[in-house]
Amino acid sequence: MIYAGCDLGMISAKVAIIQDSDILASEVITYESHPRQAAEEVMDKALAKVGLSREQINRCLSTGFGQNAVPYADGTAPPLVCVHRAIRKLSPNIKTVMDVGGTSFRAFNIDDNGKVAELAVTDTCAVGTGMFLDVIANALEEPVEELSRAALSADNPIPISNTCVIFAESEVISSVNAGHDRLDIFAGVASGVAAKIVGHLTRIDVIEEVAMTGGVAKNSIVVRELEEKCGLRFANLGVDPQVIGALGAALIAKDEAESASQ
Repeated sequence: MIYAGCDLGMISAKVAIIQDSDILASEVITYESHPRQAAEEVMDKALAKVGLSREQINRCLSTGFGQNAVPYADGTAPPLVCVHRAIRKLSPNIKTVMDVGGTSFRAFNIDDNGKVAELAVTDTCAVGTGMFLDVIANALEEPVEELSRAALSADNPIPISNTCVIFAESEVISSVNAGHDRLDIFAGVASGVAAKIVGHLTRIDVIEEVAMTGGVAKNSIVVRELEEKCGLRFANLGVDPQVIGALGAALIAKDEAESASQ
């Protein structure tokens, strides 16, 4: 049996397709409008990787900010539940999960019984999320992926004092006009983003092993800054951290189908 999950956020769409709990294919795309169209496109791309059609998907669940805009979903599942389900499948030893997406942050602990314990969630501030990094990268006129890798070698990070994305963008442009190196500027931004995330983390106990998921987990310099500030190393989950929510949705779709057949 084949199952799928679609995690439709505000700036990216993710799909995971599984068989017997193993990932057959996954896909991530970014979009600026038309979430329904993005959901269609990301699923078609994932299916094409393994030569499947939508008719061969036995059940699909959607999750994320745009979960109700996924036309082919058979149901929905909460984002936190999806991330937790995927983590329990990938690495049962994980005790703290930090999920940082395009517009939201959540962190939670998993107790000895595998249940969610302490929880911290925020979606009211862009700083410390992928959207903030994307806005700054656009201001620097470089792809965020390239900046995140190249800024690892920055020699003189330039602190950015503003935490409002609009004012921070203006401050970045002023720094560029003042002749500061773009990599130094982005390194300073990354440090500020990491500091904001650490501030959110103070609301729960951080217990190793720790996993970081979501699109920001693919940002090399933010990850480095977080590991240094927290004094730890994030666990390697063995999959794209941005598709964790979609994977969890697919696993829950499988759970539901198997439960209904009993």
